[in-house]
Amino acid sequence: MPSGTRNTPNDSDKENAMDSDRGEQMQIESIEASPHTQNPQNTQKPEQGLGSTYDPDQDKDEKRWLRREYRTLLTETEENMQDYLRPDSDGLAHNLARANELIQKVKNTHEATLDSSLLVKTSILGVQKARRMKLDSNAFDVDDYISKLITLMGGRQIDDDEEDPVLNWKLVGDIASRCTFRVPTMEFMLGPLSIEQKERRFGIRKALEKNKKDMTMPTQLGEKDIERQENETTRNVKMIWNILDEKQPINFFEFIINPESFGQTVENIFYLSFLVRDGKVDIDDESGQPILSLCEPPTQEDYNAGLIKKQLVLGIDMKTWKELIEVYNIRESAIPTRKSREQNVGKWYG
Repeated sequence: MPSGTRNTPNDSDKENAMDSDRGEQMQIESIEASPHTQNPQNTQKPEQGLGSTYDPDQDKDEKRWLRREYRTLLTETEENMQDYLRPDSDGLAHNLARANELIQKVKNTHEATLDSSLLVKTSILGVQKARRMKLDSNAFDVDDYISKLITLMGGRQIDDDEEDPVLNWKLVGDIASRCTFRVPTMEFMLGPLSIEQKERRFGIRKALEKNKKDMTMPTQLGEKDIERQENETTRNVKMIWNILDEKQPINFFEFIINPESFGQTVENIFYLSFLVRDGKVDIDDESGQPILSLCEPPTQEDYNAGLIKKQLVLGIDMKTWKELIEVYNIRESAIPTRKSREQNVGKWYG
């Protein structure tokens, strides 16, 4: 084409351009619709709401309106909670219907959260309402029936001359005869016509008579019959301290073992434990053997300096007692064998 001239598109060029635009638009629509056309189950129309469309650029006024509506429903639900729990109330159904209308316009998560809160509160109230429901709420009401029956028989109509009107039972009989064709029969009362009342018998309790021959006077005790004895434990502890004072230092087992009596061996350990507890006897095991010796009890200053009390649990049985006698060759007890005290007949000890 010669230079300097301006080319203008003709009609055929415009139609070709329009056809190409339609082709691109159809191609784009087919690509967008392809996820639904590939699966035959997705041929249904998608539901409206947040689940099908998420629009972060939704109109702000519409979002404010949705939030306001949801907050209003939440407030009404909390304020009218007791009314909604009544069996004849349809407030919960109204809330659900209104929420179904609003969810169609929800396109953001904030509004969806408010919808979830409303649904949770409505569900909780629904559970409470179901628990309060009675299966026999529509059961027969005796009081209401009697009230209507008295009205039907003319009991509500009081004349000036007659204070207590007579009830028209014949009218009730005529109405009841339309519903049954049963022939009236005679019924018999179950049980006797008269009952003899039994007389209650009152028994006389006789006083218990004791045989005076079998009764004996209690023994009269005088001051001479009561012998006060010294505390045996304290006396034995002092005795062991005196013996240890003479024989210290001495091996622990050679001191407490009594080859003649296992029971007194256990008693010797018991009495010695008081002296160890009070800090009057020291047990030294640096040599590998427990050695007993007397010592001065610790003072408060010793405890303040860091002295700590320690406890030791010692167990002994018959087998160990015999082995200790053989190992240490104990033939005589360091602590003399104590004689068992015989109980004097007729004497009291306090």
